[in-house]
Amino acid sequence: MLRFAGYALIGCLILAGHAVAKEKLQVGDVPPDVLGKATSGERVKLSDYHGRIVIVSFWASWCAPCRKELPVLANIQKQVSRDHLMVFAVNWKQDRSLYRQIVKTLKDVDLTIISDESGYVGSRYGVDAIPHMFIIGRDGRIAAIHLGYGEDEIPALVAEINGLLTAPAEAASGS
Repeated sequence: MLRFAGYALIGCLILAGHAVAKEKLQVGDVPPDVLGKATSGERVKLSDYHGRIVIVSFWASWCAPCRKELPVLANIQKQVSRDHLMVFAVNWKQDRSLYRQIVKTLKDVDLTIISDESGYVGSRYGVDAIPHMFIIGRDGRIAAIHLGYGEDEIPALVAEINGLLTAPAEAASGS
């Protein structure tokens, strides 16, 4: 089991902007495939990670709970390994030059960080507030959506991720 004592995420729902998808994504939906480009310049497509649990977390540097969440997500990914779990941290609606500074600041946090400067990717996911997390099962479908969560919800998030990781592949994929 994964445990993350000592991380204090302040319960918070931070609204920003008003770009909204035509229909909000729901559990069971297949999310948009393209997330954008990672800091390495590589194009990130969820379909490349089919068979793994994938976490897509939309965040911004001005969001205190989001900043505290990133090391927790990196720790989960490290404990489980990228062979079984991938975490994508999508920096939402922040200027490209600020994004580059943020990436330098987070150089010791082992996550794939993606810029969504225009908010386009977020709008395709229905993001209009952060923190906003999508947990995608091995089958490529959304297994859970979390919005505006705080410290008291971390054990439930970890249990949810553990459940997906320990479920037989056919059960996790809905086959």
